[in-house]
Amino acid sequence: MNDLHEGADRKRAVLKEVMDAALSGRPGPVTRHFAPGAIVRHRSNAGIIDAPWYDRMEGEFRLNGENEAKTHFEELMRRAAYISYEDRGIIVEDDQAASRCDWTRRDERDGSLVMGTTMYWFGFTSDLRIRSIETISSIHSVIPADNGRSVV
Repeated sequence: MNDLHEGADRKRAVLKEVMDAALSGRPGPVTRHFAPGAIVRHRSNAGIIDAPWYDRMEGEFRLNGENEAKTHFEELMRRAAYISYEDRGIIVEDDQAASRCDWTRRDERDGSLVMGTTMYWFGFTSDLRIRSIETISSIHSVIPADNGRSVV
């Protein structure tokens, strides 16, 4: 029983490190946590409200080794730099985990604030490396930038 608890704690620590790196924009050496051939799937409702800031980083990506994982991770962070984020918890069960994060970012093109939530589902290998990540992001608020125009 203690081994299961220790394994869950180790997985939770890995996920916290990976999520903090992605959301803070400071990658560090987190790509070592990805298994070769890891699959990452990104989806969002950005197209529904025509939010070009997400730059269509959606789809399925197979990361064949640490170099590809690092490149993918860096590109994801470049396209989505967050002002703030709040981890809403990590649940670990067997070789899977889930998490939710609320976030705010500023659109670098027009200065508007974009707020949303991302759900994460993770799969692990037997050696506690990430074999899959699925994310679904939902934008729920966009506050236009005040560009000095007054409303009369």
